[in-house]
Amino acid sequence: MKQRKITITTGSRSEYGILRPVLTKLQNNKHFKPYLLVTGTHLSKKYGHTISEIKKDGFKPYSTFSLIPSGNDNYYMTKSVGDGILKFAKIFRKIKPDINLILGDRAEMLASAIAAYYMNIPNAHIHGGDVSGSIDEYTRHAITKISNIHFAATAKSYNRIIKMGENPKFVFLTGSPSIDEISLNKISTKNQLYKKYNLNVNNETIILLYHPLTTELLKTKKEIKNILNAITKINHQTIIISPNSDTGRKIIYDYLKNSVKKSSFLHLYPTFPRHDFLGLLKHAGVLVGNSSSGIIEANYLGIPVVNIGKRQHNREKTKNVFDVEGNSEKLIKNLIINTLRKKSINSKYLYGRGNASKKIMNILEKIRLDNDLIQKELFY
Repeated sequence: MKQRKITITTGSRSEYGILRPVLTKLQNNKHFKPYLLVTGTHLSKKYGHTISEIKKDGFKPYSTFSLIPSGNDNYYMTKSVGDGILKFAKIFRKIKPDINLILGDRAEMLASAIAAYYMNIPNAHIHGGDVSGSIDEYTRHAITKISNIHFAATAKSYNRIIKMGENPKFVFLTGSPSIDEISLNKISTKNQLYKKYNLNVNNETIILLYHPLTTELLKTKKEIKNILNAITKINHQTIIISPNSDTGRKIIYDYLKNSVKKSSFLHLYPTFPRHDFLGLLKHAGVLVGNSSSGIIEANYLGIPVVNIGKRQHNREKTKNVFDVEGNSEKLIKNLIINTLRKKSINSKYLYGRGNASKKIMNILEKIRLDNDLIQKELFY
């Protein structure tokens, strides 16, 4: 069998963590020749320079280029997508990949998908069909419509992709690769982590991970203020992870920096290696914020989550997630206190049991790359 050339795009710490088990499978399979394209926040010291983590994991990037918006308004985000399309197109022209693998709904993924689409390279999309409630959801659906192979994380997402008119023959229910490493227990131990990050092993820990609402910056400002006031009054050891690079990041980050200066129990980090993040999450008392990690990884681990605001409002959730609006400091504080008392929560595994990357690799290896796949038709 001829080796299949496959390009894989990663632009942020969050989606790299999900992609990593898939990358490992592809790299160790003689039927694939993977080309890793690293961009976005991976190349920025401000976001933890996570390309070093990628290299430490044993992956050699084929190409690296920056696509971080150079300003804090929507023009610069739009410009970064346009720049990305051109850069990806040049790379695809040189490699001539058989498949372009993308994940989720980030701007880098949209740029990669558009470039591949116009060059008749089939896009294989992981985590299509999900709904969230944020504007990113529509980026995800746009990527679905220009993708050819679909790897759905849940049964509802699988059905949603088909309802969007995609050929059921090319839609696969695989679960989320984000669960794979947890199921294999490839995560750091509590003692290792608390020593490494100078945390008190005897204190209950809150994790705060909050990203901007790109369409509602005033609400973002109000929510992060209420969250930090609530956590400060609770006075628990708190690990804070910096927000993503979306418009509105600076609003959040400025509040975080000021709060950390005033309270010694607040600890701010730009990012964590994936195995450390999963370990910290496993041993946390509660995850607070609006990250998809609270919906997916925390679901598998049974960790209580205080999900704030609209960013993940429409996500499929189980009983470990407690929704609250971000406009009331008192409600946020009381809910965090109550969830800290719940300890571990047994809930249904919505996003799979840890074998998604194997399923994805097998499909990418066996699927026929013919005109039936490339020349899409609507299946309404």
